[in-house]
Amino acid sequence: MKILVDAMGGDKSPDEIIKGCVDAIDVLESEIILIGNEEIINQKVKEFYGKEKLSEINSKLSIRNANTVIQNEEAPTIAIKTKKDSSMVVGFNMLKNGEGDAFVSAGSTGAFMTGGLLLVGRIKGIDRPALCPILPTYNGKGFMLIDCGANTNCRPINLFQFATMGKIYMNKVMHIDDPVVGLLNIGTEEGKGSLLTKEAFTQFAETDEFNFYGNIEGREIFNGDVNVVVTDGFTGNVTLKTIEGMGSMVSKMLKEELYANPWRKFLALLLMPALKRFKKRMDYSEYGGALLLGIKKPLIKCHGTANAKIVKYTLIQAENFAKNRAVETIEEEFVKLSKLQKDSEIEENVVNNNYSKENLSQNKTEIPIEDTKLKNAKEHVKGNRKSKKKK
Repeated sequence: MKILVDAMGGDKSPDEIIKGCVDAIDVLESEIILIGNEEIINQKVKEFYGKEKLSEINSKLSIRNANTVIQNEEAPTIAIKTKKDSSMVVGFNMLKNGEGDAFVSAGSTGAFMTGGLLLVGRIKGIDRPALCPILPTYNGKGFMLIDCGANTNCRPINLFQFATMGKIYMNKVMHIDDPVVGLLNIGTEEGKGSLLTKEAFTQFAETDEFNFYGNIEGREIFNGDVNVVVTDGFTGNVTLKTIEGMGSMVSKMLKEELYANPWRKFLALLLMPALKRFKKRMDYSEYGGALLLGIKKPLIKCHGTANAKIVKYTLIQAENFAKNRAVETIEEEFVKLSKLQKDSEIEENVVNNNYSKENLSQNKTEIPIEDTKLKNAKEHVKGNRKSKKKK
C-alpha cells in the first residue's frame, strides 16, 4: 500500500510535512511518496536529519518530483487545469492511475476539492462529495461532522447521502457498530429548523439505511450519543471554526489563570498530570484530517497550518481509510440504493396508475394519505433518543 503526500501544500510545508512523514513511517505498513520539488525536499532532509536523500532515512520513503505549487489565492478550477506539474495535480493523477492508495494534502482546500472531482471523479449515485473531520467526544469515541464546507447550499437528498457515507466510514474505519446519525438543528423537536432540516428530518425518519437519532443541538454533539452529525456545509463550517476558536480561547485563558502568580504556578505543577490528560482528551489532531467522502479514491485534507504531529496522524488515518475499503463499501451501497430507488419509482407508478383508474371509475376525488410508517418512524426516533440519554 502507498500513501501519496503533497509535500509542498500548506503554510508550514515542506518542513512539517517531511517531519510528519518521517515520524509516521515506522508505525505504518504503507510506503509514503512525497510529491514536490525533489531538490528542496532533499535539502530539508539534510538540514533536519543529516542525510543526503529521503530514502536514506527509511527505504519506504521516496519522492516524486513536481516543480510547481498551487497557492491558496489561485482560482481552484484554473489552477487544477493549468498547473499540470504542481504537487497537488501530480498527486491526483498518480492516485487516479493506481500509483497510490490514498492522497493527503494540506494545500488549498478549494483546489483539493476541485481536483478530487475533476481528476479522480465522483462516486456514481452521489450528487455532491462532502468534507468531514472527526472531532473528540466526552466518551473518547469521536464523531464525524459532515459537511464542513464543501457544499454551502444543500438539498435534503444531499444530507441523506452525507448521512449514509458517514455511517459507512464510522462503521468500516472507526469500527462502530450501527453508528447513530443526528441532524444538527436549533432544537430537538421534529418541527424545528429551516425548510431544509424539516424535509431532511422526514426523509431520515422514514429510512432504514441508518440509525437515526433525531435532531441534535450544537451543545449536545460532544456527549458521544451521536456518531455522525449531519448538516449543510455553511452551518458545518461555522460550527467547526467556532469549535476551534473556543478551544483556542479556553487554552489561552487557562494558561493565563494558572501562571498569574508564583502560588498558582506551584499549583499548576501539581495539576500537570491532570492537565496533560485533559489536553490529550481534547486534542482533535489525533483523529487526523478532514475526509473528502464521495470521491472514487481516499482523499484527506490536512489543516493548512498542520504541524508534524497532525501530519503523522493524518497519514495513519489515510492508511486505515484505504485498508478498510470504505470507498468501495460506499460505492456498493449507492449502487444498491440506486436500484431500490428505481424499483420504488416503478412500484409507485403502478400503484398510482391503478389508483387513478379505480378513482375515476368510482368518481372519487379524495386521495387517502398513508402516514403510519412516518409516524412509527418518528416514535422510533423519540425512543432512540430517550434510550441514549439513559445510557
